[in-house]
Amino acid sequence: MLDATTLYLLSGKFMIGTLILIRVTGMMASAPFFRNSAIPTSVKILLSILLSLVITTAYWKDQPTFSLHLWNITYLVFKEFMVGLIIGFSANTVFYGARFAGGLIDSEMGYQTGALFDPENANPSLMGEFKELMTLMVFLFINGHHYIIESMFISIKAVPLTTFEISQTTVLLLTKMATTVLMLGIKLASPLLVAMFLTNLALALLARIAPQTNIFSLSFQFKVAIGLVVLFLSVPLAVLVAKYSLQGMQTEVLQVILSLLPSRVQ
Repeated sequence: MLDATTLYLLSGKFMIGTLILIRVTGMMASAPFFRNSAIPTSVKILLSILLSLVITTAYWKDQPTFSLHLWNITYLVFKEFMVGLIIGFSANTVFYGARFAGGLIDSEMGYQTGALFDPENANPSLMGEFKELMTLMVFLFINGHHYIIESMFISIKAVPLTTFEISQTTVLLLTKMATTVLMLGIKLASPLLVAMFLTNLALALLARIAPQTNIFSLSFQFKVAIGLVVLFLSVPLAVLVAKYSLQGMQTEVLQVILSLLPSRVQ
């Protein structure tokens, strides 16, 4: 028979492991690569459990004691899931920017013309998927998924289970990341946006020179042809921009994790 002290220690260790599992689950639901729908749900669950077991074994003694009261456990569960979501969201900045760039390219090349007639039809962004998959390949090439797992270990040490505070620094960092999405999207789409502007200018001059030409039907062919040529010629540049941005993402994720500490601890 187990005595009361052993049962208390086992129950405390079980609760610590459960809370860590919830933080890992929040990260898995929002972090790049891990949130991809191509990964089966069963694999995500198994990976979350294994990662939680490793973290719990390594850091459960460093976690502070907490009350096992129902309302306190409910608060900690919500807090841990939020920490995991924030970590995953912070690592998604470059991917959001790549998808935004693809949306701009789709609009210019005419791939989203159907949305003008049926705005409620949620068609996927063709170039957005292409840009995001390209960024994901760079992410895996530089072992970004390893850094996401390392960030989870760092967060357990930096933000204990009973410690959490969304400070002004956290809000500023998340706002900066939202701004980065806009800037990065424009950077990735800029070669094609310039090409489409010059194409529209050339078509406008052609319409003035030869009014009898059906510029409207001709523009679809020209835009798609020129857009695809410029798109594939600019792939090396897009890869360099994505690689540089993903390397900077690692520092931003660490800054966000450290900003979650209360001011008295920082």
